[in-house]
Amino acid sequence: MKRLIGVLAALALMSGALSASAEDIVLEGRSLEELYGLRERLERQITALEQADDGVTVDAGTYQVGRDIPAGDYVVTENQDAMFASVMVRESADEASALVSHDLVNGQCVIRLREGMWVTLNEVVAVPIAQAAPISDGIVPEGSYLVGSQLPAGRYAVTPVEGAPLASYSIYDGILGTDAQLLKFEVLRESAEIILIDGEYIELSGSRLAIDPED
Repeated sequence: MKRLIGVLAALALMSGALSASAEDIVLEGRSLEELYGLRERLERQITALEQADDGVTVDAGTYQVGRDIPAGDYVVTENQDAMFASVMVRESADEASALVSHDLVNGQCVIRLREGMWVTLNEVVAVPIAQAAPISDGIVPEGSYLVGSQLPAGRYAVTPVEGAPLASYSIYDGILGTDAQLLKFEVLRESAEIILIDGEYIELSGSRLAIDPED
């Protein structure tokens, strides 16, 4: 009970949602199950507030969204020297539950995690997309990127990577795992110009982008 009161007091100080102190909240008459549930929700909120202040970095492992990590869009980046970098998202902890997404991570990708989902990260780290630095100049390497959040919309040159056995790019109308539809797929033999708009998602395989092809 003392721990519950401490959690309530901490939340009052951090969020300002409680008027004075934990003593203002009526605990008498609540069942033990209700108190445990209240404590879990408050601890989850405290964690979310702390992570919002300090930033979130999610290492390899399996997590329940909303309990272990906040919901939202994440940039997933493969670890240096990774052999089998991947991310798998399921609707629940049950291995028989619907598979939302299962992708090998080539460089980086973006995933959308809703509360209640379970995500498994292997040889990668993930950060909320708001923490990921946008790319504003230079060359964009192999990987998958969300236009508008990571890349500015506009005209690009997409070029095969020298020595790549197969160069291609795919453009979707949203992040994979969100019922996104394929808009365009092309195998490259030479440089080509493309136009990207906000909200689109591009996958580069054996290819790269020039941010400003006119320079």
